[in-house]
Amino acid sequence: MEDKWVFLYGGQGAQVPGMGLDFARAFPEESYYNASYCSEEELEFLLDPEFAQLDETRFVQLALTVFSLTITRVLQQAGIKADAALGLSAGEFPALATAGVYTDEAVLEIIRRRADLMSRRMEQRRLDGFADGMMVVLGLQEEDLGQHLNRYPDLSLANKNSETQMAVSGTIAELELLQKDVLAAGARRAIFLEVEGAYHSKVFEEDVPELRAVLLQHEAGKAEIDLPLNLLGTCSEELPELTLRTEMYADVMSRQMANPTRLDDCFTYLLERGYKNFIEIAPKAVLSPLLRRRDRKLNLYHISDLESVKEVKNRARHES
Repeated sequence: MEDKWVFLYGGQGAQVPGMGLDFARAFPEESYYNASYCSEEELEFLLDPEFAQLDETRFVQLALTVFSLTITRVLQQAGIKADAALGLSAGEFPALATAGVYTDEAVLEIIRRRADLMSRRMEQRRLDGFADGMMVVLGLQEEDLGQHLNRYPDLSLANKNSETQMAVSGTIAELELLQKDVLAAGARRAIFLEVEGAYHSKVFEEDVPELRAVLLQHEAGKAEIDLPLNLLGTCSEELPELTLRTEMYADVMSRQMANPTRLDDCFTYLLERGYKNFIEIAPKAVLSPLLRRRDRKLNLYHISDLESVKEVKNRARHES
């Protein structure tokens, strides 16, 4: 696997305002920053380095997807193609496009609808008087953390980023109680995250059927490369029949919105298969630092700007 590449795609939290501006100018043919893929209104906020609302779900999920698809195409045009792909949360959708499961156009449509569903749900929660959030817990195993979560019906495991780094979603009130519990139980830290709502939690369960209906409108192709999925922590079963495959991906990718992402298990899947070269496509590196902790011998690259694209291209030429 020395010459094989894994493309990594970050989720919310990896964004920077105006992150696609330089790429839109430098790669006009490869860019998705045009009227063929985005509306005029979308292009205004996607390319605005001063846009102050980018952290909001209704904007950031599309922004990260357009950025990811653009960089992926730039790499492909340079002859650098993924042998495996992994995305976190919203980042899983450009990974699906890279693997050939959905078309780029389908992924853009799906992510728009997903962002809208999530935004409306979080707004309704606020109107109903709920204060939701997330907290990352460091230093406890999943089983130990689970014993504490059982005491709090409004909390959900949201992300397993490593064996001892997990995020929990739910109401702020119960998160504050959990914080005291886990610190007393030996957790090194329990830190509240600056987020819009309780991502990957039961808060979004009512929206899963609607997102599933959206996904069913798009045929799902066979994954052409290794594609471990957040919900499963491994690759999905290979289904040769189109209807069954489309239903399977619609089921998995809709439930992902309301269930924990098993990132660490996905890492294990890739590492056990010998992958050593990883390219994280995101303005801020989120996934590659976690991989670095797993194995310091991995070749990890991060594409966030034009200079980092040149670095990866040079590295690929050296490898070939």
